[in-house]
Amino acid sequence: MVRTPLSLLVLCGGDSAERAVSLESGRCTAESLQATGHRVRLLDPADSCTDADLLQADIVVPMLHGRGGEDGSLQRRLQRLGIPWLGSSPEASELTFSKIRTRRLLQSLNLPVARGTTLHRGCTEQQIRQAAAETGFPLVVKPDEQGSSIGISLIHEEQQLGPAVQEAFRWGEQCVVEAFVAGREITVALAGDRLLPLVEIVPPGNWYDYVAKYQSAATQYQLAPAGIPAALPVAAIQAVRAAGASDLTRTDIRLRPDGSFVILEINTIPGMTTHSLVPLAAAAVGLTIGQLLEPLLQQKLGSDRSAA
Repeated sequence: MVRTPLSLLVLCGGDSAERAVSLESGRCTAESLQATGHRVRLLDPADSCTDADLLQADIVVPMLHGRGGEDGSLQRRLQRLGIPWLGSSPEASELTFSKIRTRRLLQSLNLPVARGTTLHRGCTEQQIRQAAAETGFPLVVKPDEQGSSIGISLIHEEQQLGPAVQEAFRWGEQCVVEAFVAGREITVALAGDRLLPLVEIVPPGNWYDYVAKYQSAATQYQLAPAGIPAALPVAAIQAVRAAGASDLTRTDIRLRPDGSFVILEINTIPGMTTHSLVPLAAAAVGLTIGQLLEPLLQQKLGSDRSAA
């Protein structure tokens, strides 16, 4: 139990494409924080989220995945109201929510990303074919601003290109055409300055899609997997710090058989469901979600009070 219970507001749900995952993340987080002794209220912004609602909390815990939660808009609202929140700044949230901007940042720092290019809505068939030719098959088409593998297509031949790009443009004005990197899927979670045990994801196929993430019982997870180069978690930490992300993050990486790797994305509000990777990594060192978040909450409140 905590010494001084806080009044916490967990935001989850919303109206993004990741609503269902967000609701589950919020429920799991709220239950665990309650178990540590805090007073916790769950609120779905799709129902109501007034300034008065937000101002009742000592600190807000956003579990809103996707647009409206991870894109910096919520963080700017909380900043304007002077309300502390768990998570990254508006600027870091906005940056990492964009796969294109994240790729550019990592490339500028010589951190490894997959070969790829950007397409804009209204692009011609010739531009699409050229992007694929430069990238090579197999390749992945990703919306610029979505998570949970929503709108992503893994394709092996040119005739699949058109439908894949159209699907990506359902979710935004830009998309990324990126080389598919065969290898192991590794995730690196940071809680403040604490590096949690790495997790390797072993989906039933070679693609960690939405079903494999949240629905399949066949997906396996290996904690502290062997054969991980020391440079991999170091690169993840460098990427998070360069993006200005803070508190709780998860960086997804593809590790090739030769030991080289590419950084796929940085998540500033990682999933906290029963299938999610950060709670799994925390459990490996004996921590519940609430216990993992407790020092982050206290640190954030302490720094905000010092700045006041």
